[in-house]
Order: sequence, then C-alpha cells, then structure tokens
Amino acid sequence: MAALSLTPLTAQAAPRTGQDVPAGITVSVEKQTDREIRAYWTPARLRAAAAKPVDMPTLKKRSSATVDAAAEDSAPVVSAAHASAPAVKPVNSTFATPATAAAIKISVSQEVPYTTAPQYSLVGRLFFKEPDGAGASCSAAVIVSNNRNTLWTAGHCVHQGDGSGAAGWNTMTEFIPGYRDGSGPYGSWTIKSKVVNNKWMDSGWKYDADYAAVVLNDHPIWGKLQDRVGAFGYTFTAGLTDHAEVFAAGYPGEGYKRPEFNAERMMFCYGDTVDAGPWNPLDDRMSMDCDMGHGSSGGPWIEGKNTKDPRIIGTISHHEDSAAGRKQFSSEHDSKAASTISTANSIS
Repeated sequence: MAALSLTPLTAQAAPRTGQDVPAGITVSVEKQTDREIRAYWTPARLRAAAAKPVDMPTLKKRSSATVDAAAEDSAPVVSAAHASAPAVKPVNSTFATPATAAAIKISVSQEVPYTTAPQYSLVGRLFFKEPDGAGASCSAAVIVSNNRNTLWTAGHCVHQGDGSGAAGWNTMTEFIPGYRDGSGPYGSWTIKSKVVNNKWMDSGWKYDADYAAVVLNDHPIWGKLQDRVGAFGYTFTAGLTDHAEVFAAGYPGEGYKRPEFNAERMMFCYGDTVDAGPWNPLDDRMSMDCDMGHGSSGGPWIEGKNTKDPRIIGTISHHEDSAAGRKQFSSEHDSKAASTISTANSIS
C-alpha cells in the first residue's frame, strides 16, 4: 500500500465551476492539497480504512404519506431530464465485442477475473476520512467527463446525508483504480471537489438522490485519470427502470450468507434491473438480485458491458434481505443525476 502514495507531490489548483450551480446541487471544494492527502494516507491508515467498508443502508418501507410529503418538499432542479455520453475505452485494452450467447444471470456474486477485464481499470476503491476522524472505504467508477478526472459513486460515500451541511462531508478522499489485496496497478488519485444532490445531503433521501460525482486532482506523473485508464459512459433518463444484462461491481466486505467477503477483491453480479416500487413516478428506484453488501456501496451498475460502449445507469445504494436472498437498489438516475454530472463537467 505504501507505494500507492509515494509519488512526486504537486500543489492543488482551485477548481473552476460555471457561474451558476444548478438548483438543488451542492459543490464542496476539498481543503487539503494533493500533497497533503497523499501524505495523510500512510500504510497504517490505508489498512485501517480498508478494514472498515462503509455500511450499505437497508431499505426502509415507504408509505404513501411519505411519498406525498416528499413530493411537496421536492425542489425543482434546473436541468435537462436526460444526460448521456459514450464510454472511453481503457488504455492498452478494449471493451468486449457484442456477446453472441445469452448472458448468465449471476445473483451470487463472483470475483472479477484480475486484470483480464476493463473493470480492473475503471472500477476501484474509494478511501476517505469520515467526519468523526475514522477512515473508511467505498467503491466507485471512472465516468466520462469534460475534465477527464471524475468518479461516480454513492452519496453516502461522500456526505453523511444527515442535514449537517459542511460538517457532514467525508474528506481526504483517495481513489485506487483496480484495487486488489492492498495494492493497485494504476496508482492513486486524490480528490479536488465533491458534487451531491441536496436531497441526499439534507435528508439522506436514498430513493432518488444517493449518488455523487467526485472530481479528482491530476496525478503528479500520469495526469488525468480518464487518459490513464479510460472511462464508462452514462445514460441518465427519468422513469427508465428496466435494463437488461446489467453488470454490478464493487468491493463487498459483507454479503448475504457470504462470510468470506473482506472488501479486498472486486466482485460482480449480472442480471436485469426492474422497477423497485409501486409509487411511480415519485419512486423510480431500480432493483436487481445481488448478494453484495457493505463496501460495495458506490459501485456502478453498467449496461452494455459486452459491447464497445458500456454505460453507467445506476449506483449501488441500499439493500433488502428476504428468505429468497438479497435485492440491491439504485436511486433513480434522472434530471437530478444529470445536474450532478453536468456540474462536475464544469469543474476543471
């Protein structure tokens, strides 16, 4: 782990955003520089954070009264209802050609074959310091962006979602793409800015706002993360819940009847997503069968894994267990998600 942060050090430039941040979106600029963040993550601190994967929230039943209250309290977001962008293929690799055989549904997660798939450059582990000072970790993915330095993850991997405002941000964030057993083949990147929806930051509203964009500093040697490893594209469309052959990846430290999980290996599920609840259009969450839990939060849901243009359509957010197994959920990725990635795109 020590080698991940032992790189030449550079000062952090202040990010530049457009004049107007969309309504309902908050941007937080990291106070610490790239140099300070790298110095903070000693091998001992990385080990401690690696041993504390962030809890994935469990589903809380939503009543019609709660839905009505949410509708009344919902602030409009000034953004197009749809946002999309194509993927950028990994360096020294390529995305798969379209599959000819029917995909196998995988709800009992399996390990991603090490280094043999693009996921090992585009998905990684996110380390950070929580407001109480403890180190912790989540999952995240590289998403295509104008600044070529952006991650997509869960809102609860960035802010506590408890209405505490500036006091609720996680800090000292470092991303290790392709993390495995305490190391990573592509180095590490540090945080510059965080972008979240206020419905998450103010009230932890996982139903339609548990996602965030993380804008990174340039690496002292390799520069932009996207130029180094490539990036997933994305499709954020209101009301679209059903997707076929979705790939979910992350670093679970807990799972449904999976005591062997320790968050040190990237795991995946594969299957179809469906509409998660009866309260449309106020609850357009997606769900899929997958046994991954704590630590996999923030991992991407990818549509088109077996094509040349894989895209993020959701983010691992929360789960529900039953005798039949575990269901994993993603907040709806609609105009609010579009505003989030659009705001990240304005940060250079």
